[in-house]
Amino acid sequence: MAETTQHTGRLGLESRDTGTLSAAVAAVVDTLEDFGHPAETIAARAENTARLQCDHYHVTVRLRRVPLRRSSKLTSSIMQPSALLELSLSPVFPGYCDQEISELLLAEMLRRLLPEVDATYVEWLETGTALTCEQFLGVFTAGNGQPEQRNPPIVGTANALASQPRQTGRASLRGRERFTPVEQTALELEAHCDRVFQAANRSRGRKTAPAGFARLSWGSQLRASALAAVTLAGTRRLRFISHLLLLTALFLFLESAGMVQAARPLLP
Repeated sequence: MAETTQHTGRLGLESRDTGTLSAAVAAVVDTLEDFGHPAETIAARAENTARLQCDHYHVTVRLRRVPLRRSSKLTSSIMQPSALLELSLSPVFPGYCDQEISELLLAEMLRRLLPEVDATYVEWLETGTALTCEQFLGVFTAGNGQPEQRNPPIVGTANALASQPRQTGRASLRGRERFTPVEQTALELEAHCDRVFQAANRSRGRKTAPAGFARLSWGSQLRASALAAVTLAGTRRLRFISHLLLLTALFLFLESAGMVQAARPLLP
C-alpha cells in the first residue's frame, strides 16, 4: 500500500466568522494559479470544509474548533484562539512531487491567508511549534527589513545589473542573473562557429598539398637527371645519354602510374 504524504499548516483565529472559509478558499485558489497549478474542481464537503483539486495536489481547507490539548501548548505571549483554520496539501503523485516545493507552497498559502483573517499564531507543518504572525512573516522579509520582491520587472532588473560595478571573484547569482542575454549568446556562438570552420579549411588545405607535389615529383626528377647527364658527359656520348633519358622518363612514368608495383609480383 502506497504511503500517503500530507503537509499540514494551521492558523489560530481570534473569532469564527462565516466568511472566513470562503476567503481562505479564494486565497488558496489564487496561490495555486500563480504557481502554475490552477484549481480544476472545488467541492464543499460540509459547511466548514472545502476540497480543491488541481493537476498535482489535493488541498483541504477546514474550519474547526480548538482542541484542549493544543491550546495548552501555547505560550503566554500568544493569545488563545477561538477557532483553527487548517490547510492540508496532499500530492497526487507523491513519488514525483518535490517535498520541499510542496512545503514552500503551503507556506505561501499561509502567508497569503494572514491579511484575510484575524490570526493569532501560525503552525507550519507538524512541528508542534506555534509562531506569532510577526515571526512567520519575518521569514519572507529580506535582510534590509523590506519585503523581497517576488517577481521583479525584467527591464528594472537589467538596468540595475548594468549600473552595478563588476565584482571580482565568484558572485552568487540568482534567478535571471544566471543566464546571458540571447543576443549576446548568439553572437558568441556565431563567432565560435566561424573559428571552427576556418580551422577545418586550413587543415584540409594542408592535407591536399602533398598530392599535388607527388604529381610533379617525377617531372622534377627527370629534369635533374637530364641536367646531371649533360653536365658530366661529352658530345660523343650524347646519343647514349639521350636513350638513357628516354628510358628513365618511361620508368618514372610507369612508377608514378603504379605499373611497376603491379608488375613486381610477376617477375621471377
